[in-house]
Amino acid sequence: MTLEHPLDEGSRTFLKEVEEFGRTEVAPFADQWDHDEQLPREIFTKAGKIGLMGMVAPRKYGGRGLSYVTAALAVKDLGKQYASLAMDIAAHNALAVGQINMFGREDQKRAYLPRLTSGEWIGAWGLTEPNAGSDTGGIETKAEPHGDHWHVNGMKHFITTGRVADLVVVIATTGRTETGKNEISAFIMMKDQVEGVRKIHTYGMRASETSELRFTNSKAEILGERGRGREQALTVLDRGRISIAALAVGIAEAAFDRANSYANERKQFGHAIGNFQAIQWMLVDSAMELEASEVMTLHAAHLQDRGENTTKESAMAKLFASESAVKICDRSMQIHGGYGYSRDLPIERYLRDAKLCTIGEGTSEVQRLVIARHVLKEAKPLKLAHREHREANVDPMRPAGGNAQQQPGVETGRGS
Repeated sequence: MTLEHPLDEGSRTFLKEVEEFGRTEVAPFADQWDHDEQLPREIFTKAGKIGLMGMVAPRKYGGRGLSYVTAALAVKDLGKQYASLAMDIAAHNALAVGQINMFGREDQKRAYLPRLTSGEWIGAWGLTEPNAGSDTGGIETKAEPHGDHWHVNGMKHFITTGRVADLVVVIATTGRTETGKNEISAFIMMKDQVEGVRKIHTYGMRASETSELRFTNSKAEILGERGRGREQALTVLDRGRISIAALAVGIAEAAFDRANSYANERKQFGHAIGNFQAIQWMLVDSAMELEASEVMTLHAAHLQDRGENTTKESAMAKLFASESAVKICDRSMQIHGGYGYSRDLPIERYLRDAKLCTIGEGTSEVQRLVIARHVLKEAKPLKLAHREHREANVDPMRPAGGNAQQQPGVETGRGS
């Protein structure tokens, strides 16, 4: 698609490097990594060398200093090759690196960001617990002051790269507010303070190290202002959801491209199956959803680049792109028939991986709640809305400076 805001030369160069990295360092090994349910550590180091581990982070901390639009396109391109790796890199950038970059003290940024952005370290982000996900009020992990640091106790669940991370940003309670609710704060914790309980084996994204973590009097340092952890997390998630949307677009594009090629090449009854209307309609629906998904994703990313609040737009992009990706991958499997259902092709992997995008970083149901709150707040008083409508109601059949001309068989749109 043509971008509304063209990329600069540095961004175009970076995306070419990402494309080459995906083609040579990722695609040839994707099936094996998925079978092994594990990513080699060195792939993150290689990703760091081209700037994938610090895409938006400032250059003074070792980052590439790119726009959110460029980062979204990079996640999309990498997602086409292998979604597990793209998801890990997206989470590392948007969540762990993102929160330290936005809310960390200067000494924390200088201490941690260069090693994270280079790929020397992998960063994880710990919000979800067995009894708390999008509901931060249900967080049970607790942090208590202990001299010049804090002790953290609790569990985290479904943490991307949790067991292999060198640093984890942990969201925990630090007491009660004046209204009796949990006071939420964020912390930085090193890997020697984290017990990786187990890898959680998942339906899709199999090579990603989705983990259960335990903290027992684990030493940590506070990140940002005490009691601001919830606000920090929500800000970080606005950007993370754009990454998930971009990932969904990448998976969907890979599935669509294969389905489109297969429809042109597969012959049945003497014709390419793409000549049959049933196949054409599936391709048309997928093409429209794919285009709309990318537009919504890049629009949200562009608003981030402008410094605007994107809570609604991020949720819309994630919701639409992720649910569309599942449908597009399902249609691709249907078009491929038995071949698509087999493990000989990556179609079944695309479908498994796409499903995660409807769950991770807030389920589709949570996204609908977020969007609904914003839409209802934006509603205008009914009288004002009616007045604006009347003032703007220009008759489409009225020539400029003249009267409306009634055309044969055409209504002017005005009531009597």
